[in-house]
Amino acid sequence: MLTLLVLPFSAQVLSAESLPDALRGAVLKVHVTRQRWDYSLPWQRQPPQRGTGSAFIISGRRILTNAHVVSDARHILVQKDRDPRLYTARVGFSANDCDLATLIIDDPAFFEDTTELALADSMPELNETVTVLGYPMGGNLLSVTRGVVSRIDYAVYSHSGMDKHLVIQVDAAINPGNSGGPVMKDGQVTGLAFQGLLWGDNIGYAIPLPVIKRFLADIESGTYDGYPELGLWHMELRNDAMRSALGIENKNGGVAVYYVDPFGAGHGEIRPGDVLLAINGYPIDDDGTILKEGNRMMLEEVVERMLRSDSITMQVFRDGSLLELTIPLDSPPDPFLYRNSYDTAPRFNITGGLIFQTLSREILNLRDRSQPAHRALLAYYAQYVKPHGLYSNRTEFVVMTGRLPHTVNAYADGFINLVVESVNNVTVDSLPRLSQAFQENAGPYHVIKFLDTDDMLVLDAALVTESKQHIIESYGIPDN
Repeated sequence: MLTLLVLPFSAQVLSAESLPDALRGAVLKVHVTRQRWDYSLPWQRQPPQRGTGSAFIISGRRILTNAHVVSDARHILVQKDRDPRLYTARVGFSANDCDLATLIIDDPAFFEDTTELALADSMPELNETVTVLGYPMGGNLLSVTRGVVSRIDYAVYSHSGMDKHLVIQVDAAINPGNSGGPVMKDGQVTGLAFQGLLWGDNIGYAIPLPVIKRFLADIESGTYDGYPELGLWHMELRNDAMRSALGIENKNGGVAVYYVDPFGAGHGEIRPGDVLLAINGYPIDDDGTILKEGNRMMLEEVVERMLRSDSITMQVFRDGSLLELTIPLDSPPDPFLYRNSYDTAPRFNITGGLIFQTLSREILNLRDRSQPAHRALLAYYAQYVKPHGLYSNRTEFVVMTGRLPHTVNAYADGFINLVVESVNNVTVDSLPRLSQAFQENAGPYHVIKFLDTDDMLVLDAALVTESKQHIIESYGIPDN
């Protein structure tokens, strides 16, 4: 998941032998064999791949690492510094939205001669020196590099492909294999190394303490519930004419809401046209930031620190009046949030040699050059499903993603990568509904209609039934 970084000139490489035993006894090497699902042939997995990462022990004998280090793992082994033995591990909790995970090792002998690292009370300041520990590529022994904090900002976490959280940017070397290792300041953990940039010199990222502590608080209940989402799309209010049109008398502060996500916690509470002035007592500047802990942060950072069981207060200007709203953060699951998927088998239906799957980020990322115009339509549906109201009366998009050539489905290639509208006059709002429409049809033909075209795909229903076993055997498909 990490991209290779050139070792920054400013990074200092230190001797691991000079480390205190307390650090050496806490930082671990993780060996992983993983196997991803193949979404072009969704009934099978890709070939196994091996990789390594880092981890460290914190209080309560918990082992903390990155989710991307252990996602889709078939086998996990953990190794202590200066110890040749390998211990079998399993995933305790995995949070793909913030790229954090815990590991469990059942062998009590593993924790002999180990130590626990303490989490710091606060994030480091800009230009403060931090130390990165881990097991990057290029060797088998513990590696230590030192650099400075160059920025505290927001960035997309590449593991999920879309979630944006607080990050610490450092100029210490963070290479593949460093993932999951601790970033230390004054002997305490102030972050966790997790990603870098191939195209940027001296740029590596660490997951900061607020994200780590929120993850640990979330899993205390025994499950990981994930981040609540306000779902408010807002614009800056630097324009005096805009402020005047909205009736705002003061010259500074506030952002205007122009869209409310139907699956966000703000739905039903906040309206388009509302001006957000403060959140949990923090005044909102006209660029959407608040001043928190001495740093400028996006207003969403207040929600980022909270759990789904919490509530926030917002000061809102609406229709000439000042309102104080309390908003519960128990937002519903969003079926149209297209994160990268891990540890979950694809859902699919094969009828008449035609492959149907639910629209997902993996489908969008398939290196399929067929029907490029159709693939552009899929990108449109993924991007605008909620703003354009395309989610109405459906729980997911069902896409015909491929064809297993057979006489029954000749001439069907032109429909690949189109969204199914109906099957046998039954509206397809989910994959189970598509399967049901095929199974319950008593007519001589299966008639499939798609969005964005008037053409129909017609299959001989009897031939679909007759060809099923032959297609299963020919293409090695498990008969479920």
